[in-house]
Amino acid sequence: MPDRRRPANRKKGGNTAYYIDGNTVRKVQPEPYLPTEEELRIRRKQAAKRRLRQREKAKRQAAARKNQEKAQRLDLGYTLFLMFSALLTVAACVIYLNTQSALTRQNSVISSLESELSTLENENAAARERLNSAVDLSEVYQKAINEYGMTAITEDQIHYYSSDNQDYIKQYQEIPSDK
Repeated sequence: MPDRRRPANRKKGGNTAYYIDGNTVRKVQPEPYLPTEEELRIRRKQAAKRRLRQREKAKRQAAARKNQEKAQRLDLGYTLFLMFSALLTVAACVIYLNTQSALTRQNSVISSLESELSTLENENAAARERLNSAVDLSEVYQKAINEYGMTAITEDQIHYYSSDNQDYIKQYQEIPSDK
């Protein structure tokens, strides 16, 4: 808003009075408020409490800062503990890896031995079949009866023996006949 004040008279060396042109009214400034003694006392108490809180806050901040600095420092015991923990972790990892590699080696050895066993079992079965097919049992029976005079077993040649010990029998002498 433009300034509408103009000097009212222009005397040399005299005071210049101003008047306001327009429809604005000057704002009346109220008298300054003077607080009572009670209000001043309350304000002083509040200010003292505020200063006390600020001092306590500053003390807490200083203590916290001191604790943070102390916590950030690495003392000898903490450093040794960290080194021991790191070495223990590395040793555990090395032992684990060695055990894992030994287990892998053993599994590969077991696998190769199993395949070798399977091969040997197959060869053994093939050899058994060759032997069984090479020997004619009826021919052996005829040869035993005709050439060697052998006879088939009869019922009276069978003797049964009972023992208290069922694990095994050691024969120290001939078993007596039932005759």
